[in-house]
Amino acid sequence: MSLDRIDDEEAPRASSRLDAAIAVISRIGGGLSALLLLVVLGVTALSVFNRYVLGRPLVGVDEATGFLVVAIVMFGAAEALRRGDHIRIDLLFDMAGPRGRWWLELWSQLAVIVFAALLMRAAWHTVAFSRQFEAYSTGYLSIPLWIPQSTMVAGAGLLVLAALGGLLRHLRGRA
Repeated sequence: MSLDRIDDEEAPRASSRLDAAIAVISRIGGGLSALLLLVVLGVTALSVFNRYVLGRPLVGVDEATGFLVVAIVMFGAAEALRRGDHIRIDLLFDMAGPRGRWWLELWSQLAVIVFAALLMRAAWHTVAFSRQFEAYSTGYLSIPLWIPQSTMVAGAGLLVLAALGGLLRHLRGRA
């Protein structure tokens, strides 16, 4: 067996392992998103029960669910992109031929990578600023703001990974 043949066989395996790793990481984010959705449902149901049945509203539930909704969206976006469940306008895709679709998909994946990378950078600076100045939420919870803000950094990182995986699959012709 020649070295060229080994290299040709190793490249698909390496890309398959990368695809598998990205898929696992995206699925973990999606699973965390689903779990947080159940937490929000439970906390909201408990809050409604306490308010209307017991007459004692829970303090800070609105603030907590607001933070959790951001985490749900950020952790779930990568899995939605990886699975193709995201929302996009297909008007151009429907009008384009196969070659035009290929270029539109390439542009789409690159745009997501750029957007998510910029979001991650901005979120990182926001978290650093909040930690440096010891900023706390203004509601009843009064928690350090960097904690809920860090979900934006993690979610944007997941989105970069998922888009990068989609881009690599697209370039290999296995989108």
